[in-house]
Amino acid sequence: MKYFLSGVIGLAVLFATETSAFAWGCTAVARDGAMGYSYGYGSRKAAIRRALRECSIRTYYRCRIVGCRRRA
Repeated sequence: MKYFLSGVIGLAVLFATETSAFAWGCTAVARDGAMGYSYGYGSRKAAIRRALRECSIRTYYRCRIVGCRRRA
């Protein structure tokens, strides 16, 4: 039983770290310098949406994505 529980815990840790290893993060900026960030999203599209939303609440100018990366 002791080995079974340690195996289950080991798998849980492995899957928890694996999902965050493939997470997306993006940065958006506006011409007045307002910025928006996102991190830890499961898809690039969702990370882009969040970064744009975060930027747009800080400015009246249009925001654009300047970069996205995996493992963010």
